[in-house]
Amino acid sequence: MALKKMVELKLKERDARRRLILHAARELFAKKDFRSVTVREIAKAAGVSIGTIYNYYENLTDLFLDVFLKSAEEIEQILNKENLSAAPSLSRFCELYIAYLNDNMTFYQMMGHFMLVGYLPPDATDKLNHVMRMLMDRIEERINAQGMHNHARLSAHALFSALNGIMISYARYPGRTPDQIKRHTLRLAEIVAQTFASGSKIKKTKSNRLKKEVVS
Repeated sequence: MALKKMVELKLKERDARRRLILHAARELFAKKDFRSVTVREIAKAAGVSIGTIYNYYENLTDLFLDVFLKSAEEIEQILNKENLSAAPSLSRFCELYIAYLNDNMTFYQMMGHFMLVGYLPPDATDKLNHVMRMLMDRIEERINAQGMHNHARLSAHALFSALNGIMISYARYPGRTPDQIKRHTLRLAEIVAQTFASGSKIKKTKSNRLKKEVVS
């Protein structure tokens, strides 16, 4: 029994150190391109030794991917908790995603740096693509539920780009408090959702009209 408790304690300590490393890395990745961040900087910010970081991660790229994966998992958990009996509506999905980026600005900034100048080796790119595909799958589910079955994957990419574009435009707007920015970006997210929804209705109308024209 004593041995079991000791093992559990060590696992908790290891997990706690890992969380410290992830938090420190995320803060630094938000400030500059992850390739410009050093392991020494992360170790200092996390209050651990450089060797400790290498006990968890083979290199900086692996650490970056883990930070990204943990944030993606948090988004997934938020969506899963929203409604156990049904997936959130398109409007609610947009609201949840934008709210998460507002509440986790370091993740958004980290993602922004990477989108602009990021490069990963092929094996790391495969891991990142796997994470992104899971997120795109969730968006595509909402797109299909809205009735936008034509080019659903491209529409999912377009919606993802539109939501991130909102944050790029207004996340650091001068003269606005974080609360004002969050309210404004949430309003814009609702407009984006309504635009996509209305677009699907227009497509349905045109499709039905074309069918009638063909029959006649």
